[in-house]
Amino acid sequence: MDALDILRVLRRRWKITALVGAVLVVLVGAVLFLVPQQYKVTAIALVTPTNNSDVQNPYTVAQQAQSQMAALLVTVLTSPAVTDGYASQGVNGTIEVTNANGVTDTSQTDSPFVTITVTDKSPDGAVRGAQVVRQRAIDELKNRQDAAKVTDAQRLVLTDVLPAADPTTTHASQLRAVGLVAALGLVLGVLGVVVTDRVLTARGAPATPTPAAAVEKVNGVADRRQGVLPELRPVASPKDESPTIKFSPVRSEEKQGRGSRR
Repeated sequence: MDALDILRVLRRRWKITALVGAVLVVLVGAVLFLVPQQYKVTAIALVTPTNNSDVQNPYTVAQQAQSQMAALLVTVLTSPAVTDGYASQGVNGTIEVTNANGVTDTSQTDSPFVTITVTDKSPDGAVRGAQVVRQRAIDELKNRQDAAKVTDAQRLVLTDVLPAADPTTTHASQLRAVGLVAALGLVLGVLGVVVTDRVLTARGAPATPTPAAAVEKVNGVADRRQGVLPELRPVASPKDESPTIKFSPVRSEEKQGRGSRR
């Protein structure tokens, strides 16, 4: 069965097709109602050197060390050990930390930017999640430089480019759920219409008797036994009724009367 045959079946069973379409619309509406909308917060930070006598404008300084430190922070913040710690701090949303405008592979980038994106069911949860990840990046940067005993003049800090605030509404989860339900419902609906058409067509077709169920009649009597030859009964021959000539006696008086008349 090709696409044209399916379209013919859908057109022939248009009532069932309309019913399936109505059910599918109701399901999609229910998914939109049940799946809540989510909120997203995007925070962007820039690794810059500390202000000192040698660095008057940190935004004009672009060094390899800044990009390396940004890549290191992305690697640490996305590690399983660190991501498990986010849940213990009350962060339940989806966290994504990238480098250089959304690139997750830090080995292929050379950018001092760190982008933190948190998606949650509530706006406050999204903001708190972004703040927790940002603070974890600040602590990681400070602890590593403390362990290396870096002087204050050579230290690197995180400077906010886009703060962790102002959540925005996103319908990505709703659209994914709607797309999945619509695709699955469409396939199952078309399959259901085709199967229903086959069943209804089979019921409407006239039944053809099978040889095993055939009833043999012999001498006007139905023999329903299967696999047994019917009993032959002799047929009585009809009686032979040959035509006979019957003579009626003639009275003598009638004969005499007739003779006298002559």
